[in-house]
Amino acid sequence: MKIIDGLDNRSIKSPLFLALGNFDGVHRGHQAVIRSAVRQARDREGSSAALLFDPHPAVLLRPQKQFCLLTEIDDRAALMGRLGLDYLFVEPFTPATAATTADNFIREILLKRIKIDGLSIGLDYSFGRGGTGTGELLRQQGDKWGFSVTVSPMEEDGGTVISSSAIKKLLEEGAVDRAAALLNYYFFRRGKVVSGRGRGKKMLFPTANLDPGTGLAWPGSGVYLTVVGGLGEQIYFGVTNVGVKPTFGDRALSIETYIIDFGGEIYGREITLYFLERLRDTENFPSPAHLRSQIEKDIARSRRLALSRFGNIGDFVEPVRLINPLSPAPGAAGDQFYFYD
Repeated sequence: MKIIDGLDNRSIKSPLFLALGNFDGVHRGHQAVIRSAVRQARDREGSSAALLFDPHPAVLLRPQKQFCLLTEIDDRAALMGRLGLDYLFVEPFTPATAATTADNFIREILLKRIKIDGLSIGLDYSFGRGGTGTGELLRQQGDKWGFSVTVSPMEEDGGTVISSSAIKKLLEEGAVDRAAALLNYYFFRRGKVVSGRGRGKKMLFPTANLDPGTGLAWPGSGVYLTVVGGLGEQIYFGVTNVGVKPTFGDRALSIETYIIDFGGEIYGREITLYFLERLRDTENFPSPAHLRSQIEKDIARSRRLALSRFGNIGDFVEPVRLINPLSPAPGAAGDQFYFYD
């Protein structure tokens, strides 16, 4: 997949089918919209693309409301590339963009600058100033200007409509396994290991500490079984604490991981945490010795889970891959095109 900064389509010579949406999380609903664009492109011997605005429109449109992202833009791009897209347009979202009417968005951006032949959207997609643009308006303008519009229905899982907000709620509750079912991949975060307070190394177990940063969604407070990537060809299981450290009276949010069976230097290295399952609540122990005893139990339980339930986890992480691989694209037999690695 080629990433294009801005809306320059001069390198695209074939019919272009564009997926539209915010795509935060690139969850199963987003995957359906993107797959639709890819299918249409394959059927018409054209090219598929998606459009991302950066920053996420909600950051500019609702500055008074705290907004957190499921995925940073680089991770979204990587996930979208795994779905078979040919191109990704990344366009700055500015006050001028926010003020663009729905009609002008169609005429100036979709038709004049990107030069679409077809669109793929979700049932709840809206666009233009005040979100007044709808799928019905796109259909009307498509009939007028000669581009197709395909609307994907909302995806559901166990009665839950799949959306970024639903996934964030599950993460907040610590239900990382349910979040993975809606995402179709294991929720992950990457970052550089930073120095902690050194308590773990001196009193408990050495841990890798990540800076939680700002504007990103994390699982809710608790202790999790994770997979740690970024440490060479091998992946490691980890026990990750998300939240505060009540035993030591520390109320700052921390992300710290004991990496099972890893003994190398870790500071300054970039690692990726894949969240597999919540083990327990964060607790306030009467002493560091009691905490150490509980961590030993957490590690033992994690080893058992790693063997019994996650023995094939390497098939889905480093790099992140879909949990349920998708079918070949229509018309792709013979060129072995698939939507996953």
